[in-house]
Amino acid sequence: MAEYFRVGTPTNDSERLGISKLRDELPEHFIVVGNFELQLPRRRNTLEYDAVVIGEWGVYTVEIKGWGGTIDGDQSRWHLEWGEVENPFIRIEQKAKALRDFLVRRVDGFPRELFCEAVVYLPRDDARVEVDDPRNERLVTHGEVWKYFVDEQVHRGPGLLNDAELRDRIRRTIHERAEPGEMGPQIPDYVVDEELDNVGRPYREYLGHHQLVKSRDRVRIKAYSMDPLLSRAEQQKKLNEAMRDLEALDSLKDNDYIAKAYDVRRDEGDELLFYLISEWVGRRTLGDFIDEDDPSDTSPRAMRRRVVAALHLARAVQYVHDNNVVHRNLHPDAAYLIDKEDRDVPLQLADFDYARLGHLQSIGGGLSAVGNEGYVAPEMWNSEPHDHRADIYSLGLILFELFVGEPLYRSIDDILNFDDIWAERRKRVPRAELQRRLGPMLTGSPDERTVTLHPLIDTLEDLLEELDRAAQPSGPIQVPAPPTSGFANRAGE
Repeated sequence: MAEYFRVGTPTNDSERLGISKLRDELPEHFIVVGNFELQLPRRRNTLEYDAVVIGEWGVYTVEIKGWGGTIDGDQSRWHLEWGEVENPFIRIEQKAKALRDFLVRRVDGFPRELFCEAVVYLPRDDARVEVDDPRNERLVTHGEVWKYFVDEQVHRGPGLLNDAELRDRIRRTIHERAEPGEMGPQIPDYVVDEELDNVGRPYREYLGHHQLVKSRDRVRIKAYSMDPLLSRAEQQKKLNEAMRDLEALDSLKDNDYIAKAYDVRRDEGDELLFYLISEWVGRRTLGDFIDEDDPSDTSPRAMRRRVVAALHLARAVQYVHDNNVVHRNLHPDAAYLIDKEDRDVPLQLADFDYARLGHLQSIGGGLSAVGNEGYVAPEMWNSEPHDHRADIYSLGLILFELFVGEPLYRSIDDILNFDDIWAERRKRVPRAELQRRLGPMLTGSPDERTVTLHPLIDTLEDLLEELDRAAQPSGPIQVPAPPTSGFANRAGE
């Protein structure tokens, strides 16, 4: 285990995971310095460092990213499953050069031949990088910490930093000049309470509250950072894209199924950082409900909970479509469970970042980064024109998972053979009337897909009445649901 010196606090779960792995997997004579800023000579702004590793053969500046899935791109941009980002090597190489210049000037006896290397570290075990970039030889992924920092450095010969005193001199020089990393968001009129784990999304997310409006409950704060290398026009375009979430919420206001839109604010200290602030209803999602549910429980009580959840979700999506909005990113974790007893509905739709506002008509392509993998309609995968029926397809997949207990698709091959997979697995849906409704929702051709959710809603309402009648004469079934799900007693009838 390496020696760890903490200056600041990791700002998210990805940094915590990455730094803990560096500490735990490196040899004991290595040093890890974590989460700090340096105000270096001749530089106007401070430089932020996730971690610096002082090893046997050199000093490494390490950029930790919590990205997973398939990543491709080039030397300028990386394409992730949720969007496009700047190639992280660009900035970490600048930081590595600046740090080496600082150490050469400040550390007595610093060997001129000692390198300071830029490293990008992806600690998640599902990251698959397919980027055409020679710098990938300095890319460390899950399980490669020892291999990169120890095994692959042996060819450099005896380590210049075998000298423990020199290693510590370097560490002290950094430590003496280092300041804790960012203080967190500085949002006018708002206080941030905590950061949420939001790995894999194009924003950071916080819980907070308004300093003055005491009647307002806790709020959800999405933090977006503009790329400073983009032109003003490109930055404005990115801002407009991010604003879709709040615009969609505002256009759907005054409905319990949709979060209330509150504010848009700039950070007080960074004009490239802005925040979208909306209502917060709880941490748990429909995905959590599905994970906690026991699919082997086919009792009327269990069936009723699932039907109530499906009914409310279908009503929510139909309301969105009735107001000329296409969500385009429906998946189980986009529906948040409401843990407030004064609400008439048990869930709320969120994450309208990819929403399209306007008339329900065909929309152009170029949307390969839109949507959550496994729930995206075929026409969106193919960047073909699409409309609200893309949401209907996604909803069909969610309902299959809700009633069966596992996703309809288990692999990429399944997704590519969607019609055959549905034909093979449709009988796992517990009721024939539900199978008949889900089939037209899950067809691969949007022209053959159902165009409205009203027939599904009618079927779910009839099924709910049937389940309640079966419980007579003792009255409607009243059964505890999984914690705070709200689906046992709020049928919305």
